[in-house]
Amino acid sequence: MKAWADGGPRERANDSAMVMPEATVSLCPQCGADIRLSRARCQSCGFLLAAAPPPRTRPPMGRPTPRVAGERSSLLLLLGGGGVLVLALFALGAFVSLRTPAAPMASAPPVPAPVVRLPDAPPRLDPNGLLGEARRKASAWHRDAVLVSLSAGPLDGRGVITEGKVEVAYAKPSGERVSGGATVGTERFLLSSTGGELVGREERRSKSRIAPEPSCSFDDAWAAAQRAGADAQAALGIRYAWSEKYTRAIWEVTSNEGQVLRRVDGVSCSILTR
Repeated sequence: MKAWADGGPRERANDSAMVMPEATVSLCPQCGADIRLSRARCQSCGFLLAAAPPPRTRPPMGRPTPRVAGERSSLLLLLGGGGVLVLALFALGAFVSLRTPAAPMASAPPVPAPVVRLPDAPPRLDPNGLLGEARRKASAWHRDAVLVSLSAGPLDGRGVITEGKVEVAYAKPSGERVSGGATVGTERFLLSSTGGELVGREERRSKSRIAPEPSCSFDDAWAAAQRAGADAQAALGIRYAWSEKYTRAIWEVTSNEGQVLRRVDGVSCSILTR
């Protein structure tokens, strides 16, 4: 047959097996004869149709082309560049937010605190001022009243403490002489204050001597005693009177037990040591 002379049906079948259009669905893959009337075998060449591979209905697909390595590198570069850009934008935003001064928050004007008035502290006793008031009251008691003594205490660094006491004693002269050191009778006019006005009362005591009003004031005498070592924290007392030993009026700083700790001259405020 001519088909066999041209190379045979097998060679044509192999060629058609490579690319088989949709029109070859009813042709024998062995000889190319019409097999629409054939059943298990081709009526023309006897080819077992059941063993034939299904015919191709479309051109074979070409082998996939492998990706070039450069594409993966480009993708990595693109992703890395995007990440760097995002980080740069984030850093720029943080820098701008830090450099931009925050707008001051409007605050309500401060409400002034209510003024609480504290009660006034009771005034301190002033022996110098009380001595002048005592002199006036003693003159009303007796026109020739003379000073006998002045005592005050307890004391702190500033003078008589707030709860302290000041007492001034006057007497009537017993003779014509009314100078310092002269004797006085037993009648006394005692004026005392514990923070209020001077309150006077009469008493009888033993004879004593006149003490002229001090030229060295209470404040100066107490300051001199502190400079000489008197303890301002010991609640000491002070008394002004005539001294038989020094034959003059002096200030004596005493302890709670009555012990004399310092003596101060009533005129010069000097410390007496002998």
